[in-house]
Amino acid sequence: MWENISFKKCEAFLSYHFYAKNKETAYIRPAITISRAEGAGGHTVASELANYLHEKTYTHSEWTVFDKNLVEKVIEEYNHQKRIAEFMEEGHKSMIVDAFEELIGLHPSTWKLIEQTNVTILNLAKKGNVIIVGRGANIITKSLENAFSVRLVGTFEKRVKQIQKVYNMNEEDAINYVKKEDEAKSRYIKDNFGEDINNPLLYHLIINTDLISHEEAARLIGDAVIKRFKLDVPEKRTYKKEVTFVNKEVRL
Repeated sequence: MWENISFKKCEAFLSYHFYAKNKETAYIRPAITISRAEGAGGHTVASELANYLHEKTYTHSEWTVFDKNLVEKVIEEYNHQKRIAEFMEEGHKSMIVDAFEELIGLHPSTWKLIEQTNVTILNLAKKGNVIIVGRGANIITKSLENAFSVRLVGTFEKRVKQIQKVYNMNEEDAINYVKKEDEAKSRYIKDNFGEDINNPLLYHLIINTDLISHEEAARLIGDAVIKRFKLDVPEKRTYKKEVTFVNKEVRL
């Protein structure tokens, strides 16, 4: 499951787009953000979507999914220790506890980590050909012309069953898990962006995965992105033209 979601693929993406010198291109490389209610299939849809776009777009370019590995990227980019990953969950921590832990040197402040995460998301989205799951990516990228935002929803009962299936949990544990994760995601968006995660105006597309399978959801998103950004036409590259000016002596 989710074979194409790995930190190894993210490292390859970063090496290619951030550390290598590449030719300029006029080809639009979209950034797709996926907000999801817990158990609505966010990771499965993201994985299926990456495969679908790779197969269906004209250039057959690789698509990279960033989710939990985004935390590792932030840690790497800002030279933090690995242990701070636990402080970057999409949950809630009181400002007093956070300030105390920063004061005694346990980690940078949560606000600083969030700011760094937001900058990383924006930089990834600008490069394009990425699918970013969670962390308010739809709000962070809303001003980008290449951004396309999706929200996955479903009934509580069916999402609980999905969590039981994926994580092999009993019903009671799955119910508590879904409640906790839903609340954490909602708080994260409210506290850091002042938005309601369920506001339909924050998304280009909302899909109910009770009624639409994960595979069909991936196709719906993929087709919408392909049509919107014209990914079914040949890529146009821009090349720098060398212009030679000849100085002529003018006699009066």
